[in-house]
Amino acid sequence: MNKKFTLFLILLTIGILYIFNIEKVIQNKLSMLNSSIQSTYINFIISLHATIDKYFNQLSYINKLIISNDEHLKYKTLYEATQSQLKQLNKNVQIIQKNDLDLNLVKIKVLSYYKFNDNTRVIINKKGLDSSKIYSLITFDGYSAGIVLNKNNTSIAYLNENKKSNYTVFIGSENVPGITSGMKNNGQILVKYVPIWQNIALGDEVITSSMDNIFPYGIKVGKVTKIKEQDNMKEVLVQPYAQTLGNRDYYLYETPYNHQ
Repeated sequence: MNKKFTLFLILLTIGILYIFNIEKVIQNKLSMLNSSIQSTYINFIISLHATIDKYFNQLSYINKLIISNDEHLKYKTLYEATQSQLKQLNKNVQIIQKNDLDLNLVKIKVLSYYKFNDNTRVIINKKGLDSSKIYSLITFDGYSAGIVLNKNNTSIAYLNENKKSNYTVFIGSENVPGITSGMKNNGQILVKYVPIWQNIALGDEVITSSMDNIFPYGIKVGKVTKIKEQDNMKEVLVQPYAQTLGNRDYYLYETPYNHQ
C-alpha cells in the first residue's frame, strides 16, 4: 500500500512540473543570473578602460608640462645670460667713470694660441698695431689681463700668466710699487721688486700704477695672499680678479709707451 502511494506521488509531481513548465522557469532564472554576471563583467571592463585612459591622459599631460617647463628653463637661462653680460658692461662703464679717464678702449677677440704648447700667449684680431708700443689688455669687467705686442705684424696678447706680462702696480693704501712677473703654478700673480722697507699686508688690494704708461692708473689686479722677504726686496703673491685662460673677449687700451 505504501509503495503504491509513493509511486503515485512521484508521478503526480512529474505531471505538475510538466504542466507548469518549471524547467523553463529554472532556465530563465539561470539566464537572468548569467545576464547579471555578464553585466557585472562588462561594467568592470568599462571601468578598467576608463581608469587606464585616465592614467594615460594624466601621463600625457605630465609630459606636456615637462616639455613646457624645459622651454621656460631655456628662456630663463638665456635671460640670465643676457642680464649677466649687461652687468659686466655696466661694471666696466662704472670703472671707467671712477678713473675719470677718456680711455680709448677697443673690443677685440682671441683668434688662437700663439703656440699650441703655450696657453699664456694668444693671437688677437686687432690689425695695424704699432710694433714700438705696448698695449694693455683689460677684461670686460674692468680688470687687468695682460699686455699686447705687435710681433711680425701679428698682435699677440701676453696674459697675466706669462712671465713677460710685466707692468707696474701699486700695493695697498700707501701705493707700494712693484712689477708683475707672470704667475706661479697655483694661479697667483707674482709681483717682484717690492721695496723691503715699505709696509704691506695680506689682503691689500693691488692696482695698476700707470708709472710705465702701459695701463691707466687704478685698474684692479687682485689682492695680496702671501709676502716673502728676501735680502733687499719683497716678493708678493696676488690672487687675480681677472679670469684670462679660455676667455675670448677683451678690451684693448692703446698707450703711447715706446718699449724699444
